[in-house]
Amino acid sequence: MEDKILYIENLRKKILNHMLIILGTSITPALFIFFPLSLSAGILPASLFILIFTTVILFLILGAITGYFKKYKEYKHIYKKAFVEGPFNHAFDKVRCDFKKGISKDVIEATKIIMLGNRYYSNDYISGSYNNVDFERSDVLIQNHTSNGKNSHTVTYFQGRWLIFEFNKKFHFDLQIIGKGFTYSNKRNGFFTSKDNRRRKVEFEDIQFNKDFKVYAQDDFEAFYILTPQFIDTLKNMSNTMDGKFMMGFIDNKLHVAINTGKDAMEPSIFRSIKNTNHGEVEKEINVIINIIEGLNLDRDLYN
Repeated sequence: MEDKILYIENLRKKILNHMLIILGTSITPALFIFFPLSLSAGILPASLFILIFTTVILFLILGAITGYFKKYKEYKHIYKKAFVEGPFNHAFDKVRCDFKKGISKDVIEATKIIMLGNRYYSNDYISGSYNNVDFERSDVLIQNHTSNGKNSHTVTYFQGRWLIFEFNKKFHFDLQIIGKGFTYSNKRNGFFTSKDNRRRKVEFEDIQFNKDFKVYAQDDFEAFYILTPQFIDTLKNMSNTMDGKFMMGFIDNKLHVAINTGKDAMEPSIFRSIKNTNHGEVEKEINVIINIIEGLNLDRDLYN
């Protein structure tokens, strides 16, 4: 393992030096040619914009020409094979990793629990099994981009991890649990949703739970059947320990958990030494999966 760490650390240093050379090469002509010309016009904000814009464009061009972006992607892949796939194999059974791919848009769209916008990205796919419960996870980014030709605007609907767990029962009706602060969910409770597919808001005797979560279900009986007092207590505890706002959806025989963290998980930094890196974020990812399976009793035949 020490040899592997040394190899990845040397690779990181090469990638970092490559990036610094490209950055220096990009900013030099911007400083000595474009910036003085624009500054002579006497408009400082415009000059700064030209400086930044020119530097970014040159960096992108040189990065592509010299192979920097390709090498950086290769570095991330090697890093994740060592420091992500390894710990997941140790914690779970039947682990399969594909860091270039993710959960498909069709799968997310079929749940009908979140607004999809017009831009969708997903990577860092990992599947496995824990206590005979199969799971999938990947990073997901959902955005909506608009433009009128002159101005453009992008709204991020969701950025974080999406988890899917195989349940021990096929549910007859959809159930959606939305944590406080989770935005851009698709409740499907509007007038234009057909009566058979419409979800209705359900409230419980637990006042605090009603404050922390909004529950929408197609069938009240099944909602109360699933959300037992123990299940509700677990969800309240999860809301205090989860590293982002989250939402759940029981669809067919699967539990979907969307955790909006605002970032990709388990990404390496070229600015920090591998030897000094705390790989606790990977352990956090592993613990989130274990805590959901154990905390919600997904490994027990409660619903058969």
